Amino acid sequence: MAIESVEHLINLLAQHELIPSEQLTELKLTLAGRVDEPKRLGKYLVQRRWLTLYQLRQIFQGLAADLVIGPYRVLDHLGKGGVSQVYKAWDTAQKRVVALKVIHPDLLSNVEAFGRLQREMMAATRLNHPNIVKALDVDLGSQRHYYAMELVEGTDLQKMMQLSGSLPVSVACNFTRQAALGLQHAHELGLVHRDIKPGNLVFIEDGHLIKILDFGLARLHQSRQTKQDVNLTMEGSLIGTADYLAPEQSRNPSGVDIRADIYSLGCTLFHMLAGQPPFPGGTAIHKIYMHQSQEPAPPLESRRPDVPAGLAAVVKKMMAKNPDDRYRTPAAVAAALSAFARGSSDPALDILPKDRPS
Repeated sequence: MAIESVEHLINLLAQHELIPSEQLTELKLTLAGRVDEPKRLGKYLVQRRWLTLYQLRQIFQGLAADLVIGPYRVLDHLGKGGVSQVYKAWDTAQKRVVALKVIHPDLLSNVEAFGRLQREMMAATRLNHPNIVKALDVDLGSQRHYYAMELVEGTDLQKMMQLSGSLPVSVACNFTRQAALGLQHAHELGLVHRDIKPGNLVFIEDGHLIKILDFGLARLHQSRQTKQDVNLTMEGSLIGTADYLAPEQSRNPSGVDIRADIYSLGCTLFHMLAGQPPFPGGTAIHKIYMHQSQEPAPPLESRRPDVPAGLAAVVKKMMAKNPDDRYRTPAAVAAALSAFARGSSDPALDILPKDRPS
Protein backbone atom coordinates (compact mmCIF):
# COMPACT_ATOMS: atom_id res chain seq x y z
CA MET A 1 0.00 0.00 0.00
CA ALA A 2 1.54 3.28 -1.15
CA ILE A 3 1.81 6.20 1.26
CA GLU A 4 -0.28 8.73 -0.59
CA SER A 5 0.14 11.82 1.57
CA VAL A 6 1.66 13.28 4.73
CA GLU A 7 -1.72 12.86 6.40
CA HIS A 8 -1.76 9.19 5.41
CA LEU A 9 1.69 8.67 6.97
CA ILE A 10 0.70 10.41 10.19
CA ASN A 11 -2.48 8.34 10.39
CA LEU A 12 -0.45 5.13 10.05
CA LEU A 13 1.86 6.24 12.85
CA ALA A 14 -1.17 6.91 15.03
CA GLN A 15 -3.01 3.72 14.09
CA HIS A 16 -0.07 1.46 14.97
CA GLU A 17 1.20 3.63 17.85
CA LEU A 18 4.65 3.81 16.31
CA ILE A 19 5.54 7.10 17.99
CA PRO A 20 4.39 8.47 21.36
CA SER A 21 1.25 10.60 21.50
CA GLU A 22 3.17 13.76 22.43
CA GLN A 23 5.36 13.41 19.34
CA LEU A 24 2.28 12.79 17.24
CA THR A 25 0.70 15.96 18.59
CA GLU A 26 3.83 17.94 17.80
CA LEU A 27 3.83 16.58 14.26
CA LYS A 28 0.26 17.67 13.68
CA LEU A 29 0.76 21.11 15.21
CA THR A 30 4.16 22.10 13.82
CA LEU A 31 4.28 20.37 10.45
CA ALA A 32 0.69 20.75 9.30
CA GLY A 33 0.80 22.42 5.92
CA ARG A 34 4.62 22.84 6.00
CA VAL A 35 5.59 19.43 4.58
CA ASP A 36 3.67 18.18 1.60
CA GLU A 37 5.68 15.06 0.67
CA PRO A 38 5.48 11.90 2.85
CA LYS A 39 9.03 10.72 2.12
CA ARG A 40 10.37 14.09 3.18
CA LEU A 41 8.45 13.79 6.43
CA GLY A 42 9.79 10.27 6.87
CA LYS A 43 13.36 11.49 6.47
CA TYR A 44 12.68 14.19 9.05
CA LEU A 45 11.33 11.60 11.51
CA VAL A 46 14.47 9.48 11.12
CA GLN A 47 16.68 12.54 11.63
CA ARG A 48 14.76 13.33 14.83
CA ARG A 49 15.16 9.67 15.86
CA TRP A 50 11.42 9.32 16.21
CA LEU A 51 11.53 6.48 13.69
CA THR A 52 14.34 4.13 12.75
CA LEU A 53 15.40 3.68 9.16
CA TYR A 54 14.16 0.07 9.33
CA GLN A 55 10.73 1.24 10.49
CA LEU A 56 10.54 3.84 7.73
CA ARG A 57 11.37 1.26 5.08
CA GLN A 58 8.75 -1.14 6.41
CA ILE A 59 6.12 1.59 6.46
CA PHE A 60 6.78 2.63 2.87
CA GLN A 61 6.69 -1.01 1.78
CA GLY A 62 3.18 -1.31 3.20
CA LEU A 63 4.32 -3.39 6.18
CA ALA A 64 3.58 -1.02 9.05
CA ALA A 65 1.39 -3.63 10.76
CA ASP A 66 4.37 -6.02 10.93
CA LEU A 67 6.08 -3.57 13.28
CA VAL A 68 3.45 -4.31 15.94
CA ILE A 69 3.92 -7.52 17.93
CA GLY A 70 1.78 -7.51 21.07
CA PRO A 71 3.01 -4.65 23.28
CA TYR A 72 6.25 -4.41 21.29
CA ARG A 73 7.14 -2.07 18.44
CA VAL A 74 9.90 -3.38 16.19
CA LEU A 75 12.83 -0.99 15.81
CA ASP A 76 15.27 -3.04 13.75
CA HIS A 77 15.95 -6.52 12.41
CA LEU A 78 18.88 -8.16 14.19
CA GLY A 79 19.03 -11.55 12.51
CA LYS A 80 17.38 -14.90 12.06
CA GLY A 81 17.98 -18.47 13.15
CA GLY A 82 16.50 -21.89 12.69
CA VAL A 83 13.52 -21.11 14.88
CA SER A 84 12.93 -17.37 14.83
CA GLN A 85 13.42 -13.90 13.47
CA VAL A 86 15.18 -11.64 15.96
CA TYR A 87 14.35 -7.96 16.34
CA LYS A 88 15.32 -5.02 18.44
CA ALA A 89 12.03 -3.74 19.84
CA TRP A 90 10.53 -1.18 22.18
CA ASP A 91 8.41 -2.54 25.03
CA THR A 92 5.55 -0.03 25.26
CA ALA A 93 4.33 -1.45 28.57
CA GLN A 94 7.63 -1.50 30.48
CA LYS A 95 9.33 1.34 28.53
CA ARG A 96 12.49 -0.57 27.66
CA VAL A 97 14.37 -1.87 24.64
CA VAL A 98 14.40 -5.67 24.29
CA ALA A 99 15.55 -8.42 21.96
CA LEU A 100 12.40 -10.00 20.54
CA LYS A 101 12.45 -13.47 19.02
CA VAL A 102 9.39 -14.07 16.84
CA ILE A 103 8.98 -17.82 16.56
CA HIS A 104 8.12 -19.56 13.29
CA PRO A 105 4.47 -20.64 13.64
CA ASP A 106 5.02 -24.08 12.08
CA LEU A 107 7.14 -25.04 15.09
CA LEU A 108 4.11 -25.08 17.35
CA SER A 109 1.74 -27.38 15.46
CA ASN A 110 2.21 -30.35 17.80
CA VAL A 111 -0.16 -29.84 20.74
CA GLU A 112 1.82 -31.97 23.20
CA ALA A 113 5.14 -30.40 22.24
CA PHE A 114 3.53 -26.96 22.37
CA GLY A 115 2.37 -27.44 25.94
CA ARG A 116 5.77 -28.72 27.07
CA LEU A 117 7.54 -25.88 25.32
CA GLN A 118 5.21 -23.27 26.80
CA ARG A 119 5.82 -24.57 30.33
CA GLU A 120 9.57 -24.61 29.84
CA MET A 121 9.73 -21.14 28.32
CA MET A 122 7.59 -19.73 31.10
CA ALA A 123 9.92 -21.39 33.61
CA ALA A 124 12.84 -19.68 31.87
CA THR A 125 11.36 -16.28 32.75
CA ARG A 126 12.05 -17.13 36.41
CA LEU A 127 15.80 -17.25 35.79
CA ASN A 128 17.57 -14.31 37.36
CA HIS A 129 21.34 -14.56 37.30
CA PRO A 130 24.13 -12.27 36.04
CA ASN A 131 25.43 -15.03 33.74
CA ILE A 132 22.10 -15.66 31.99
CA VAL A 133 20.42 -13.36 29.49
CA LYS A 134 17.17 -12.50 31.23
CA ALA A 135 13.98 -13.79 29.65
CA LEU A 136 11.37 -11.07 30.11
CA ASP A 137 8.17 -12.22 28.46
CA VAL A 138 6.75 -15.07 26.41
CA ASP A 139 3.52 -15.35 24.43
CA LEU A 140 2.74 -18.54 22.55
CA GLY A 141 -1.00 -18.00 22.48
CA SER A 142 -1.44 -15.08 20.10
CA GLN A 143 -1.18 -15.01 16.33
CA ARG A 144 2.52 -14.13 16.42
CA HIS A 145 4.44 -16.15 18.98
CA TYR A 146 7.28 -14.31 20.65
CA TYR A 147 9.95 -14.53 23.33
CA ALA A 148 11.35 -11.27 24.72
CA MET A 149 14.76 -11.03 26.38
CA GLU A 150 17.04 -8.36 27.70
CA LEU A 151 19.06 -6.82 24.88
CA VAL A 152 22.78 -7.33 25.47
CA GLU A 153 25.59 -5.76 23.48
CA GLY A 154 28.33 -8.32 23.16
CA THR A 155 30.17 -10.88 21.04
CA ASP A 156 29.32 -14.56 21.13
CA LEU A 157 32.26 -16.89 21.68
CA GLN A 158 31.85 -18.52 18.27
CA LYS A 159 32.45 -15.18 16.59
CA MET A 160 35.20 -14.33 19.07
CA MET A 161 37.15 -17.46 18.16
CA GLN A 162 36.64 -16.82 14.46
CA LEU A 163 38.31 -13.45 15.02
CA SER A 164 41.06 -14.37 17.46
CA GLY A 165 41.49 -18.15 17.42
CA SER A 166 41.99 -20.11 20.62
CA LEU A 167 41.79 -18.18 23.88
CA PRO A 168 44.30 -17.80 26.72
CA VAL A 169 43.95 -20.56 29.29
CA SER A 170 42.83 -18.28 32.12
CA VAL A 171 40.32 -16.48 29.90
CA ALA A 172 38.76 -19.71 28.60
CA CYS A 173 38.50 -21.06 32.15
CA ASN A 174 37.00 -17.83 33.46
CA PHE A 175 34.39 -17.81 30.68
CA THR A 176 33.53 -21.46 31.33
CA ARG A 177 33.37 -20.92 35.08
CA GLN A 178 30.89 -18.07 34.61
CA ALA A 179 28.74 -20.19 32.30
CA ALA A 180 28.81 -22.99 34.88
CA LEU A 181 27.56 -20.59 37.56
CA GLY A 182 24.66 -19.62 35.31
CA LEU A 183 23.88 -23.28 34.63
CA GLN A 184 23.92 -23.99 38.36
CA HIS A 185 21.21 -21.38 38.88
CA ALA A 186 19.13 -22.98 36.12
CA HIS A 187 19.76 -26.44 37.57
CA GLU A 188 18.42 -25.30 40.94
CA LEU A 189 15.20 -24.30 39.17
CA GLY A 190 14.99 -27.64 37.36
CA LEU A 191 15.98 -26.37 33.89
CA VAL A 192 18.33 -27.92 31.33
CA HIS A 193 19.54 -25.76 28.44
CA ARG A 194 20.22 -28.57 25.91
CA ASP A 195 22.18 -26.41 23.46
CA ILE A 196 25.27 -25.05 25.23
CA LYS A 197 27.83 -24.03 22.62
CA PRO A 198 30.10 -21.05 21.87
CA GLY A 199 27.35 -19.35 19.86
CA ASN A 200 25.06 -19.33 22.90
CA LEU A 201 27.62 -17.76 25.23
CA VAL A 202 27.94 -13.99 24.85
CA PHE A 203 30.89 -11.95 26.12
CA ILE A 204 29.98 -8.53 27.50
CA GLU A 205 33.09 -6.34 27.49
CA ASP A 206 31.67 -4.00 30.10
CA GLY A 207 32.28 -6.05 33.23
CA HIS A 208 33.88 -8.98 31.43
CA LEU A 209 30.69 -10.99 31.82
CA ILE A 210 29.63 -14.17 30.06
CA LYS A 211 25.89 -14.58 29.57
CA ILE A 212 24.04 -17.70 28.41
CA LEU A 213 21.50 -17.20 25.62
CA ASP A 214 18.27 -18.95 24.74
CA PHE A 215 17.07 -20.87 27.77
CA GLY A 216 13.75 -22.45 26.88
CA LEU A 217 14.29 -22.28 23.12
CA ALA A 218 16.27 -25.46 22.49
CA ARG A 219 13.12 -27.62 22.39
CA LEU A 220 11.92 -25.67 19.36
CA HIS A 221 14.45 -27.50 17.22
CA GLN A 222 12.77 -30.80 18.09
CA SER A 223 9.85 -30.00 15.83
CA ARG A 224 11.58 -28.37 12.90
CA GLN A 225 13.43 -30.13 10.12
CA THR A 226 16.66 -28.59 8.93
CA LYS A 227 19.15 -29.35 6.20
CA GLN A 228 22.03 -27.70 8.01
CA ASP A 229 24.63 -30.43 8.27
CA VAL A 230 26.72 -29.36 11.25
CA ASN A 231 24.22 -27.39 13.21
CA LEU A 232 20.74 -27.99 14.40
CA THR A 233 18.69 -31.05 14.49
CA MET A 234 16.30 -33.22 12.56
CA GLU A 235 12.66 -33.52 13.51
CA GLY A 236 11.86 -35.79 16.42
CA SER A 237 15.43 -36.99 16.90
CA LEU A 238 17.78 -34.37 18.27
CA ILE A 239 17.95 -31.19 20.24
CA GLY A 240 21.32 -29.47 20.26
CA THR A 241 24.34 -28.93 18.07
CA ALA A 242 26.38 -31.86 16.80
CA ASP A 243 29.82 -30.53 17.77
CA TYR A 244 28.84 -30.26 21.45
CA LEU A 245 26.14 -32.90 21.86
CA ALA A 246 26.23 -35.22 24.88
CA PRO A 247 26.04 -38.93 23.93
CA GLU A 248 22.80 -39.51 25.83
CA GLN A 249 21.19 -36.42 24.30
CA SER A 250 21.21 -37.82 20.79
CA ARG A 251 19.51 -40.98 22.09
CA ASN A 252 16.83 -39.32 24.22
CA PRO A 253 16.83 -35.52 23.92
CA SER A 254 13.89 -35.01 26.27
CA GLY A 255 15.24 -37.24 29.03
CA VAL A 256 18.58 -35.58 29.73
CA ASP A 257 19.58 -33.81 32.93
CA ILE A 258 22.08 -31.08 33.77
CA ARG A 259 25.00 -33.44 33.11
CA ALA A 260 24.28 -33.13 29.38
CA ASP A 261 24.87 -29.38 29.68
CA ILE A 262 28.11 -30.11 31.56
CA TYR A 263 29.26 -32.30 28.65
CA SER A 264 28.40 -29.59 26.13
CA LEU A 265 30.18 -27.00 28.26
CA GLY A 266 33.23 -29.28 28.36
CA CYS A 267 33.22 -29.48 24.55
CA THR A 268 32.91 -25.70 24.45
CA LEU A 269 35.91 -25.29 26.78
CA PHE A 270 37.85 -27.77 24.65
CA HIS A 271 37.04 -25.62 21.60
CA MET A 272 38.14 -22.42 23.34
CA LEU A 273 41.47 -23.97 24.31
CA ALA A 274 42.20 -26.03 21.20
CA GLY A 275 40.77 -23.65 18.62
CA GLN A 276 38.43 -26.35 17.29
CA PRO A 277 35.77 -28.68 18.69
CA PRO A 278 36.69 -32.19 19.85
CA PHE A 279 35.67 -33.87 16.59
CA PRO A 280 36.16 -31.33 13.78
CA GLY A 281 35.33 -32.11 10.17
CA GLY A 282 32.95 -34.70 8.82
CA THR A 283 29.18 -34.74 8.76
CA ALA A 284 26.82 -34.11 11.66
CA ILE A 285 26.05 -37.84 11.80
CA HIS A 286 29.77 -38.63 12.04
CA LYS A 287 30.21 -36.12 14.87
CA ILE A 288 27.27 -37.59 16.76
CA TYR A 289 28.70 -41.08 16.31
CA MET A 290 32.07 -39.95 17.67
CA HIS A 291 30.43 -38.42 20.73
CA GLN A 292 28.53 -41.66 21.30
CA SER A 293 31.37 -44.08 20.66
CA GLN A 294 33.70 -45.48 23.30
CA GLU A 295 36.61 -43.70 21.64
CA PRO A 296 37.46 -40.63 23.74
CA ALA A 297 38.16 -37.21 22.30
CA PRO A 298 41.79 -36.54 21.38
CA PRO A 299 43.76 -35.48 24.48
CA LEU A 300 43.55 -31.74 24.93
CA GLU A 301 47.33 -31.62 25.55
CA SER A 302 47.93 -32.87 22.00
CA ARG A 303 46.06 -29.85 20.61
CA ARG A 304 47.26 -27.31 23.19
CA PRO A 305 50.59 -28.29 24.86
CA ASP A 306 50.58 -25.37 27.34
CA VAL A 307 47.36 -26.56 29.02
CA PRO A 308 48.11 -27.63 32.62
CA ALA A 309 47.63 -31.34 33.28
CA GLY A 310 45.11 -30.54 36.00
CA LEU A 311 42.96 -28.53 33.60
CA ALA A 312 43.14 -31.26 30.94
CA ALA A 313 41.80 -33.65 33.60
CA VAL A 314 38.90 -31.29 34.37
CA VAL A 315 37.94 -31.10 30.67
CA LYS A 316 38.21 -34.88 30.35
CA LYS A 317 35.86 -35.37 33.30
CA MET A 318 33.35 -32.86 31.92
CA MET A 319 33.37 -34.79 28.63
CA ALA A 320 33.12 -38.29 30.07
CA LYS A 321 30.93 -40.51 27.88
CA ASN A 322 29.03 -41.85 30.88
CA PRO A 323 27.04 -39.12 32.68
CA ASP A 324 27.84 -40.79 36.01
CA ASP A 325 31.54 -40.14 35.42
CA ARG A 326 31.06 -36.39 34.95
CA TYR A 327 30.78 -33.67 37.55
CA ARG A 328 27.34 -33.95 39.10
CA THR A 329 26.59 -30.22 39.14
CA PRO A 330 27.78 -27.09 37.32
CA ALA A 331 28.82 -25.69 40.72
CA ALA A 332 31.39 -28.49 40.97
CA VAL A 333 32.69 -27.53 37.52
CA ALA A 334 33.01 -23.89 38.57
CA ALA A 335 34.93 -24.90 41.68
CA ALA A 336 37.28 -27.13 39.67
CA LEU A 337 38.04 -24.29 37.24
CA SER A 338 38.59 -21.56 39.85
CA ALA A 339 42.36 -22.06 40.16
CA PHE A 340 42.83 -21.97 36.37
CA ALA A 341 40.66 -18.86 35.90
CA ARG A 342 42.78 -16.57 38.04
CA GLY A 343 44.27 -13.51 36.38
CA SER A 344 41.65 -13.31 33.64
CA SER A 345 39.46 -10.56 35.10
CA ASP A 346 41.87 -7.67 34.55
CA PRO A 347 39.83 -4.84 32.96
CA ALA A 348 42.77 -4.11 30.66
CA LEU A 349 42.60 -7.61 29.16
CA ASP A 350 42.47 -7.33 25.39
CA ILE A 351 40.70 -10.38 24.03
CA LEU A 352 39.37 -9.24 20.67
CA PRO A 353 41.35 -7.60 17.87
CA LYS A 354 41.11 -3.81 17.86
CA ASP A 355 40.03 -3.77 14.21
CA ARG A 356 37.24 -6.31 14.66
CA PRO A 357 34.03 -5.56 12.78
CA SER A 358 31.20 -4.04 14.79
